Amino acid sequence: MPTYSLLQTSLDQTIGREAMEEASLAVPSVARADCAGMARDLFGIVVSSLPREDAEKFQAALRTRGFSTDIIADAEIPHLHEAFTIQRITLDPEALVFTDTMGREKSRPREELVFVAGGFLTRSRGKSVTVQERSTQARPSLTITHEVREYRQEQEPEFRMDFFFHTAPHRLRATLSADSTVFFRGRPLRLRDTTLLLGAMMDLRELLPPARVSNGLRRDDTRTYYPS
Repeated sequence: MPTYSLLQTSLDQTIGREAMEEASLAVPSVARADCAGMARDLFGIVVSSLPREDAEKFQAALRTRGFSTDIIADAEIPHLHEAFTIQRITLDPEALVFTDTMGREKSRPREELVFVAGGFLTRSRGKSVTVQERSTQARPSLTITHEVREYRQEQEPEFRMDFFFHTAPHRLRATLSADSTVFFRGRPLRLRDTTLLLGAMMDLRELLPPARVSNGLRRDDTRTYYPS
């Protein structure tokens, strides 16, 4: 059976968690528990894999709360490959030049650039850590300490830049974490270089009209905003 997605009519749209939860009551296939994440991570597609009837009901419920959407068949939404990772970005007058970690250079004409996105985000990463546990034996005076491995989820800050093009490869990405470096216009950027990062964001949003630049890049602060 064909399924459908609801798409934002503008990336500037926002909706609160409570309003999203209220709208979900009209649709059995949209779980109330998922609404907080849907409202927080809005970035084009609101929800996917809905039967046509549920998509129309959810669209109507959202519209009454001032949030308009378009219904698109899931089969008509193109699959976007995983991003090609880049480490160096150069902005020439007629082209954008990208270099990956292996030193391979790729030049893309500016007229092929469709959308540029980016900003600060927080990623959840799994990390294995060693902790010490103590156990007391039958005799109270005997305590044994041993090490065990635990798997924990930790939140780590990142800065990301995504470039989308008409032609393949359609998406190129530069990701900056606490232990990595990205070179932008010949200058090394690190996560702690707030002033340089804000300057890079200003340069990127000059590449395209505002409607083709993500909200994360249009900000002038380092608040987490770019969806992960």
